[in-house]
Amino acid sequence: MTQIILEIGQPVVIEKLRNLAQRYQRTLEEQIVLILENAVTPLPQEQDITTSDNNQDGFWDMTLRFRERMQQENINFDDVDFDDVRDRSIGREVEF
Repeated sequence: MTQIILEIGQPVVIEKLRNLAQRYQRTLEEQIVLILENAVTPLPQEQDITTSDNNQDGFWDMTLRFRERMQQENINFDDVDFDDVRDRSIGREVEF
């Protein structure tokens, strides 16, 4: 295993990394390694959500990949995450 020593002069950057690691229940080192791994991993080409004859993944294939990625990165959604997502205002007044 290769060891890398990082000198980060901005305390706000370290604090943001710590908060991110804590949010996903990782150590600071695990979070930094994940960020670096994602930075060097090529992004998949943009794909349409419909299945076509040119071997592009369809909606359900992409949904399964999304779920796998969520499990790999240990990301869990709770009901609390969706609190106040819906606008509960009565809306605007309309005359008929």
